[in-house]
Amino acid sequence: MVTKIRSATQKPLANSLGEQAYLALKGLILNGELKPGDQVNVAQLSEQLDLGKNPVHLATHRLAREGLVDILPRKGIIIRAETLDSFLNLLESRELVEPHLAAAAVDHLSPELIAQLEALIEQGRRFYAQGDRQGGMRVDRQFHQILYAAAGNDLLAEFAGHLLDRSMRLWFTSSPANSNKRASIEELHDLLNIMKQGDKARTAELMKAHISSVRQKFLG
Repeated sequence: MVTKIRSATQKPLANSLGEQAYLALKGLILNGELKPGDQVNVAQLSEQLDLGKNPVHLATHRLAREGLVDILPRKGIIIRAETLDSFLNLLESRELVEPHLAAAAVDHLSPELIAQLEALIEQGRRFYAQGDRQGGMRVDRQFHQILYAAAGNDLLAEFAGHLLDRSMRLWFTSSPANSNKRASIEELHDLLNIMKQGDKARTAELMKAHISSVRQKFLG
């Protein structure tokens, strides 16, 4: 029997049902409730999320375009697993896109945005001090997404968000090989300090180094 749930990622009812289904399903995948290799179908997901089949159908095709699921005709939906090669490709793509977005965000820094990012860093430090690695990674993800939005390029921001979610799914489900390396939240603290100085070139360098450190921590 399928338990009906409402994902914490859902937005208010003002959003379309398709958007609600998309956010709910993506949340289940990212937090590991739907695991790589799991096979489901639209009817099951519709009952689980208490949403209609059509919005769930639209959501699964959107997630397929993002690379999070595979849709097999007459067989259902399979949650896609990331291979080592695909993980490395994701990081390479992020190294190309995110430094540009971070540098562009420098032009749009405001006192309110800086305060928001500083609050996230302090929250991330508390998570890491408590040994809450997943909490720390959620903060890391939110920090990146805020920078994407601040850059002022919606197309690149959306693309970067897809890459981030696919690569971070491994972080939510696996332990890094070198967990004793410098915490990611401190790398983001350094990045924000350089952004506040208005140094776009150095901002891009630090963002690329931050993403490269993911490879070192995960692979050793």
